[in-house]
Amino acid sequence: MTTSTIATTTTSRSTTALPAVINKDFGRAVTCAEHFGMCDVDELVSLADKLDDLDGCVYEDGKEMCDKEESDRRDIAETLRMSAELQLRMDYLKKANLFVEDVHKELEMEQVVSSWDEYKDKHGMGLGLW
Repeated sequence: MTTSTIATTTTSRSTTALPAVINKDFGRAVTCAEHFGMCDVDELVSLADKLDDLDGCVYEDGKEMCDKEESDRRDIAETLRMSAELQLRMDYLKKANLFVEDVHKELEMEQVVSSWDEYKDKHGMGLGLW
């Protein structure tokens, strides 16, 4: 037998019963939004979708505050989606971006040449004697 835990949020106007999993999702969404890289892409997208699927207010009372809550909730959802996009782009940058690979190769070659030049200078090999 499975029972569902209900969390209750009270405002001055009403009491709204929320499944505990929704409150947990809210907490996780805020944590993921506040700590870039902590959550994987799939979780970020899933949490953003859950926030977007919610209609109305959960915590605030009155039109102005309710509108702000909804706006801020959409902002968190967008932040989660942007974090997911950035993680995907960073993964591509690290694993498959040809330009990045070419730049790293060139920088390595410059370091080799610089090291060789330093070696020649240190050991008197830069005098054109060889």
